Amino acid sequence: KKKKAMVAGRAWALQSFGGLLAAFCSVHVWRRWVTKGSAWSKEDEGREKNGAAAFGAFQREYLVVYLIVMLADWLQGTNMYTLYSGYGFPVSTLFLTGFSSSLVFGTFAGLLVDRHGRRAACIAFCVLEIVINVLEHVPNMAVLLFGRVLGGISTSLLFSAFESWMVSEHRRRGFDEAKLAETFSLAATGNGVVAVVAGFAAQLCADLQGDIGPFRLAVALTVLALALVARWPENYGRPGDDGVLQSFRDASRVIAADTRVALLACVSALFEGATFTFVFCWVPTLMAKYDGPLPTGLVFACFMVAIATGGELFGALVSDPRAAPFARNVELFALVVLLAAAAAMLVPAPKS
Repeated sequence: KKKKAMVAGRAWALQSFGGLLAAFCSVHVWRRWVTKGSAWSKEDEGREKNGAAAFGAFQREYLVVYLIVMLADWLQGTNMYTLYSGYGFPVSTLFLTGFSSSLVFGTFAGLLVDRHGRRAACIAFCVLEIVINVLEHVPNMAVLLFGRVLGGISTSLLFSAFESWMVSEHRRRGFDEAKLAETFSLAATGNGVVAVVAGFAAQLCADLQGDIGPFRLAVALTVLALALVARWPENYGRPGDDGVLQSFRDASRVIAADTRVALLACVSALFEGATFTFVFCWVPTLMAKYDGPLPTGLVFACFMVAIATGGELFGALVSDPRAAPFARNVELFALVVLLAAAAAMLVPAPKS
């Protein structure tokens, strides 16, 4: 009976993935059709000119590392809840510790990265991630709490150090400023791809080694990323940048002078809050609704395809002359998207 439930659960997850993948492919074809002959396409046709070989080598140098660390990061999200739950510890406490640590350290991580070196910060991230994933093997609440604190620090470094190194190095090497958008686009697309791969890889690792399996693969990938980052040149922020306290004072003045900045921060915080609530709740919600072990890796892959579809849909809407006026009306478009997200949150998961 247990085996039958497992097969049924995976069939449902695979069918969902297939449907979402078909939707993604349809939207992608639409986007390619509406952008055919656009300025972006003409720019792509001219990539071989003006030092394309050097720029291509630089892109590979950065993107290979970036996609490896993102793959390792995505792997940790699929089975974290079930791992902690299997240890018998309060999962909410561990998650809240990680979020709180990221809140505290994320406020000034970027300033410290600029001051002490972006490459050094990337190395620090890799070392922290290796330590964190090793600590996940220890079924001890104090050890896991310490790992969550380190996880908040590493998350802050992940979303500040790597991109800032790339932008600074891009400019130091004298590449065309407009080509930054190309690197960011490739990074975003590649991140979506490795996120889907992470779901399937995590499912395979969990099948072979249990809930700890994806964390072991993350260790191996992070070691590889560390070896590659060690070859990068160092770069820093502008000399004479203000300290942490002065930066906070400057930010406070900007917020006080323009209420739109404060409103934007509130919208972003509320959206992120809803997202993190979903991240915490989706595993126990589905576990309560379905019999047998939940294929968390496959479900995670479905989520990632949905995210990629959203990105493609926005790109297609912006490029389509008929829909562009709506898509480029940022306030109206955001309102529609947020209302759709709120409606989706209200839909209960059906009982299997």
